[in-house]
Amino acid sequence: SAIAGDMVSRLAEQVGPGTGTILLKPDGSPFGSALEASLKVWGYAVVSDQKTDKEKLIPLAYVIDNFEGQVLARLSTGTIDLGRAYDATAAGAKPASPLSIMRRG
Repeated sequence: SAIAGDMVSRLAEQVGPGTGTILLKPDGSPFGSALEASLKVWGYAVVSDQKTDKEKLIPLAYVIDNFEGQVLARLSTGTIDLGRAYDATAAGAKPASPLSIMRRG
């Protein structure tokens, strides 16, 4: 949840709440659940299917992976990718790298 909270706060800096509805496909993972909860805390509307009225949908995908003792996290929309490495401990997770931001046309 610490990683999800940090990544959503960084997403909010790039794609503010109220700019559209986040389309997040549920996968039942602990990170997916924490990500959805963090999005809602930050004021994003979240749907799990494309059945919505005329609101702008922002598809959001994520990848979480372990690599050399760190957790790598990436959030992707159609226009931006955010990535960061984290050190995970029993007390939570803390950023271990700067935030990587890639914008697409």
